[in-house]
Amino acid sequence: MALATVDGGRGYWHPHPDDDPMGMVVDEFIPMLQSWGLGRASRSVGVMGISMGGYGALLFGECYPHLFGAVAAISPAIWTSYAQARAVNSAAYDNSEQFALYDVVTHAAALGEMPVRIASGYADPFYPGVVAFASHLGHRAQVVHAGGCHTGSFFESQEPEMLQFLASRLHS
Repeated sequence: MALATVDGGRGYWHPHPDDDPMGMVVDEFIPMLQSWGLGRASRSVGVMGISMGGYGALLFGECYPHLFGAVAAISPAIWTSYAQARAVNSAAYDNSEQFALYDVVTHAAALGEMPVRIASGYADPFYPGVVAFASHLGHRAQVVHAGGCHTGSFFESQEPEMLQFLASRLHS
């Protein structure tokens, strides 16, 4: 298994008028990795992220289920409403229509039977969003709720299990 990372910038992972981090990953980054011989077999690409990247990982799985074989998200920054997102991060979504289009809770069914693992601390401000998202997945997801908050120490404590989860579900 190889691990390759990319920085999506300061916006959320969906397309914006002046930036398209989703397009960069799908149209540039993954093809570049595949040209190097990585992730070439069907569904042998996994996606993992932390916080905003965790939201992005879930969004990638929903938007491109044919491309990804598994999704792992640590403390994903999932909002439960446009008003909530706007109050905390006014740059996250341009408007309520964009929020509705890229709301991972609403579109969770798009993950189908894809293996998903999510971890969130009970004291994480995004915990309600994680609970709402997980309620749409049922038995097919591994959802870990633990003591902790939206902090580096919580993120780091979850990384080994997330990587093991991805490694055990991806094949070449």
